[in-house]
Amino acid sequence: MIGSILKVPLFLFMLLASTWTFADQHNDIVWGVNVSPPFHIWQGEYENAGFCDTLVNTFERELPTLSQTKRKLPSRRITKLMRSNQHVCFPCLIKGSNYNKDFIFSEVTHAYPPHGVITSASNAQKLIKRFGEPLSFTQLAQSNYRFAQPIERRYGELQPIVEDYLIPSDHFQEVSGEGAHMNLMAMIATNRIDYTLDYKMLMTYFYRTEGQSDPDFEPLVFIPIKENQNTVILGAVGCSNNRWGQHAINNMNRVLNQVKSDSDFLQSLDLWLGPDRPRPDFSDERQ
Repeated sequence: MIGSILKVPLFLFMLLASTWTFADQHNDIVWGVNVSPPFHIWQGEYENAGFCDTLVNTFERELPTLSQTKRKLPSRRITKLMRSNQHVCFPCLIKGSNYNKDFIFSEVTHAYPPHGVITSASNAQKLIKRFGEPLSFTQLAQSNYRFAQPIERRYGELQPIVEDYLIPSDHFQEVSGEGAHMNLMAMIATNRIDYTLDYKMLMTYFYRTEGQSDPDFEPLVFIPIKENQNTVILGAVGCSNNRWGQHAINNMNRVLNQVKSDSDFLQSLDLWLGPDRPRPDFSDERQ
């Protein structure tokens, strides 16, 4: 009896894994999408208007003969499935980063301006006075200011600084759950956390949806960072590193010129990244 009970969790795990594979093995593209505005937006005034939502919708229009499906999953679950060679693609990843090296990538789909420090107005002047403007993130990370990030969030070339100085410290915190990104903005606006790293667009989304509605929220400030001030961050679709993933990427690449020039996709990028967003030479994908 005890032996049978112990076998149940393993059996259920294997059943779930096989169900995922069986359900998706006949789809040409399986999109793993998570609740992380303004990448993906699942409710409210801007529902389905995240630029990663628009990117997926554009690929669906440009590849009408392919079978495509979307699965709403936490980002950690998506990357675990990709690393275990399940059939899934993540629509918005940083291309060329060391922590994403296990995946197959499409050609560049768009570009981001560099990450910066997001903090409250009351903290901003203190940080600038102490660490400069652009701010020295290496020095800030070694200070006692409280840092938090959404779980599974990564920051391109700044990630080694986070791993070397922040993660081992007692002033590092991860925020989990579907609303992690906006919950973190609210924590900063109420001075429960001192700062985070991210794109300015997260602050933009917060203000457009929540930041102006609560009198307890302090204004947020975006401070550029010295270590990455001249960086352009390249985005791309990432898929599992297997034959299925390569087939999915090959199909995406053959329509990528149409996707990158699609008016809905360009308008979505302008809405969240701003009309002055980086517009890289897509023939150079070394970054």
